[in-house]
Amino acid sequence: MGENNYMDTGRLEAFYDAIIAIIVTVLVLELPQPATATLASMWAIKTSYFAYLLSFLVCANLWQYHHLIYQNVEKIDTKIIWLNILLMFVFSLIPYLTIFAADYPNSLLTQSLYGLDFIIVDIILYIMAKSLVRLNSDQEYLKDALNVKNALYIPFAIFIVGFIIAFLGYPIAISICCLITIVRSIILSLK
Repeated sequence: MGENNYMDTGRLEAFYDAIIAIIVTVLVLELPQPATATLASMWAIKTSYFAYLLSFLVCANLWQYHHLIYQNVEKIDTKIIWLNILLMFVFSLIPYLTIFAADYPNSLLTQSLYGLDFIIVDIILYIMAKSLVRLNSDQEYLKDALNVKNALYIPFAIFIVGFIIAFLGYPIAISICCLITIVRSIILSLK
């Protein structure tokens, strides 16, 4: 591939920022209102609050990870653009799946779909990481930032544990494992 086929990352980053902002806005707009203005009514919709918090943290974490990656990327190609579009397509399901999982927290189907979305995002990020390192092979920091073991393999393993526990009769384990991966990722990003 010739040098002329590479593109700047600015427009891709702006598109990504806009999509994440829209997803976060939709998430908060989908939160149900309590039946009355009491703590008991607010407590009654605690699963919605938990699902919102988890999904918001996922959005913030993915945005931060994307920013970390692209501040060190000098060039992208059409494959990277399409991987990002596919990532945004899968990720844009988060508001819908958040409400679905919040409304049916003990349903294996809803929790599985919610967790599956995370797994597909991880797979797309893995493919994108490999492609970005290949295109930007001279960027040592990028190789460290895209440490596949820390960023993708370990969360994938945690998701699998969540699915196994869910199939043993505790569907909410998938959401809890999603929370564990997000908290772990945030802690690693602060180091």
